[in-house]
Formats: sequence, C-alpha cells, structure tokens
Amino acid sequence: MGRRVSVALALALLWTAAEACDSGYIRCASGDRCVKLAYLCDGDNDCADMSDEHICSVTRSDKQLRHFDATAGQADTPEIITFTETTFLPTTTLPPPPPPNNVEESEALGQKFARTFNDTLHHPRCPKLYTSVGNKCLSLLYFVKVGWGEARALCSAVGGELARYPSASDGEFAALLKYLREIQMTTDFWVGGRYTKDTEAWTWLDDAPMDLGSPYWAVRHTDNCSNRQQESAPDGKPQDVAYWTNTSACYHYEQAPRRDSHELCAAVTFRHYFYMSDEDCLSVRSPLCEHVPSTTHDLTLSGGP
Repeated sequence: MGRRVSVALALALLWTAAEACDSGYIRCASGDRCVKLAYLCDGDNDCADMSDEHICSVTRSDKQLRHFDATAGQADTPEIITFTETTFLPTTTLPPPPPPNNVEESEALGQKFARTFNDTLHHPRCPKLYTSVGNKCLSLLYFVKVGWGEARALCSAVGGELARYPSASDGEFAALLKYLREIQMTTDFWVGGRYTKDTEAWTWLDDAPMDLGSPYWAVRHTDNCSNRQQESAPDGKPQDVAYWTNTSACYHYEQAPRRDSHELCAAVTFRHYFYMSDEDCLSVRSPLCEHVPSTTHDLTLSGGP
C-alpha cells in the first residue's frame, strides 16, 4: 500500500506542472522539458533529472507501454491514470530454488530396487537370479530392456530359456499372473513363443503349438468387424457343422494374435494385465527366463537347489 501512495503523490506533483505540455506529455520535475507518458518508468532517464523514473521503483510491462503509446495524443486533456500493484513488474528476480537432493532420491530408488530384487531374483529352492513361481524357477530380469532375440540369448547365459506355458491345466500360467500382480510388477516381459513363417503358426520354442485364446491371450479391441464361428450341431443335426453365432453379429474384440500383423513375438504386458499379446520382436522388454538345468551355460553350480 505504501508504494501505491508514493506513486500517486509523485504523479499528482507532476500533473500540477503539466498544463504547459501537449496532450499525452508530462513535464519533468525540473520544469525545463516535457516527456511522453509512455516514457514514464521505462528505465531511461528521459527527464535528465531522473524524475520520470524516481516516481516508481519498478518497470512497467510491455503491455502497459504499448497501451500508453496507443492512447497518447487521443485526448485534449491529460488522462487520469490509476496505478495498482499489477501495473508494474518487479525489476528484481527471485533466487533460483535449491537443487533437489539427488543423493536421497537415489538411495530411495536403491531401497526399492533391493526389495523388488528379493521378490524376483532370489529363492532358497532356486538357483541364483531365480525365484519360485508355481513349480517353476523363474528369473524376472525386470531391469533389463532388450529385444526378443536378445532376451532369449540372455536367458541362455543365466542357465535358462524364455518361459514356456504349453498347458493351461497345470496352473503354471495362472500362478505367474497371480505372482506378478502380488508384487505389483509393471514391467512387460518376453516369453518363449513366436510365429514361425515356415509352419505359419504360433509355437513355443520347442515347436509345440501355442494355444490361442483363453486363458492365455489378451482381449483387444479392433476396428475390423469379425463374426465368431463355432463348431456345433444346431437344430439337432447329428453332424458337426460350422455356423456363425448370434445371427452373424459383428464383434470388435479379439482374444488371439492379430491377423496379418508384423508383431510376431509373444510377451506378457502390464497394459493387458499380463495376458499374452503379439508384439514387435525388435521392441524392448524384459526377459522372463525359466531355469533349465540342461542349458549349456548353466550358472547353477554356485547356487543351492
């Protein structure tokens, strides 16, 4: 409030001597010259005695200066100007905030890593770098991001292979889903399935066919309209015939790999609740390795069973 009063008083003193100046001008405190209103508080000593600058301790914004330039000379008598706290912009800048404490942040991340490491890469009944999930020893290398082929090579280097789930009846895939959700994992993982152009089919790494659909594959929306065909004996006919269900209703969801797609490698992804989906083999994800004792580069000699 003190600044507002001092500015008003200074302007009042200047306006009393302004009668001899043209419209849009104001007389300096020395009385020997007139300057444009737009020159007030612009940082320049236009009056030579600094009276055009001493009336304020801050500089007007460009918007205010443009306003005075546009209105100067439009009135026959000087316009009464009301200055407020927002009329001026501070000439001083605030000191920069102190830098964040990166040491504490890094230590917190290290503690989180250690907890996740124990959940995913350590178990007394499995070799080093593996943990127990269902009846499998799995290595969830969540901190590594590589393509599918590199993930397979990395699994081999630690005594394993990309995980395979050839049978839904053994409960191993259900155990994986339950485990990933329990430890609040958000990383996407490569698994040991891919589309082979030789057979034009999805197979596991041992060439066993992959079951497509439930309970493995994610349900995804598609712009294509697809009808769902079922094998059954409608109308009491003894023979099995193919027919379109629900009077050929149009469906925009699929629970299977995308057709005519270039995504030819299988992964379990967070966005699909860790159900399988076909992904670009060159995109980066983490390896989900299953321990295989017969692997050539087995590293289990130093780890207890």
